[in-house]
Amino acid sequence: MPERVKVGIVGLGSLSQRGTLPHTFQRDARQKLVPVAVCDPVPGRADAVAEKWRWEHAYTSDEEMLAEADLDAVVINSPIPFHYQQIKRALEAGKHVYTQKSMTTTFAEADEVVELAKAKGLTLVASPGEMLRPPWPQIKEQVVDSGLIGRVYWAIGGLQFPGHEYEQFRREDDVLANVDPTWYYKKGGGPLYDATVYTMHQLTGILGSVKSVSSLSAIGLKQRTFKGKTIDVEMHDNSQMLLDFGDGRHAVAYGAFCHGSTMPRLAIHGSEGVVEVMQERRASGSSAPQRSSNVIVRGWNVEGGEKALDMPEMPYRVGPHLEIGEAHGYADIMHFLECIQNRAKPIPSGEHARHVIEIFEKSYQAAREGRTVPITSTM
Repeated sequence: MPERVKVGIVGLGSLSQRGTLPHTFQRDARQKLVPVAVCDPVPGRADAVAEKWRWEHAYTSDEEMLAEADLDAVVINSPIPFHYQQIKRALEAGKHVYTQKSMTTTFAEADEVVELAKAKGLTLVASPGEMLRPPWPQIKEQVVDSGLIGRVYWAIGGLQFPGHEYEQFRREDDVLANVDPTWYYKKGGGPLYDATVYTMHQLTGILGSVKSVSSLSAIGLKQRTFKGKTIDVEMHDNSQMLLDFGDGRHAVAYGAFCHGSTMPRLAIHGSEGVVEVMQERRASGSSAPQRSSNVIVRGWNVEGGEKALDMPEMPYRVGPHLEIGEAHGYADIMHFLECIQNRAKPIPSGEHARHVIEIFEKSYQAAREGRTVPITSTM
């Protein structure tokens, strides 16, 4: 069991620079990992990152990094369409793998890397680890499984925002911040794989595997712009799914690159009550969310008719990590390192990610064919 895991990062764009790199620069993180190598194909970016965040080596290809660097594990933060090949190469090289969401873009790819990791006895952790952190395990245990809201009828949840071209991070022109968002609008991008993946891991983590899916999906804006460049949109940016969990339990999940409303992030309706996850409220002058106030349960079994669930802090989110963005991804990576060290089965498993990816793939099929499509996998 290694005292510290030797790590390489593939993909040094927005996610890495806003979250992974500053989190893994902190002293407590470096007590668990050795910062061996970083990799990005943009000329000069890996060198700049290695110098700024004190990683030992910089590469422009993951093949070169895998061949030359002494690594135990690889963190994949690259755009989604590259994940499959990069995960596969890392596993074939005998490295444990953590991958950002979504793990792959097809069910066949997901199945291949899950089975490859099993065959080689390697740890595969696939974000997002929604059932690793509050409020999702607490909602499952304290509200749904306990029967607090009675028999589950239906749920609704999703994520939407105008688009990645509007992100503040991308507005500068230096080699670190000039990160082109075009891939989000091409094959393998879109709001389902990018954003609704969180909702789908929440719903399936709480309610179990999906049995079938129906869907409406389309392209809303045919073109977008980034720094004066026109982006022709090829991937659907407006999708709504109807999910059948069996036993009379249904859900609506949505993802769109458009402005959102004040509806709950997730709501589960039961025969005797409802639980709503509101957008996190923040204390004045603080970036830390007030986790005791954003999960509301109402119903006949609730004393007084309504209460807010008290929530623990996110695992590993302490000290300087409270002020750094993308803390959920950092929590997933720390969980990944501990699973390697303890030879433990991860909570954000490849099997769970594989099931979610099949749902997305079948939802696009359902929209094209105008029918309900069955889901073959489970978690």
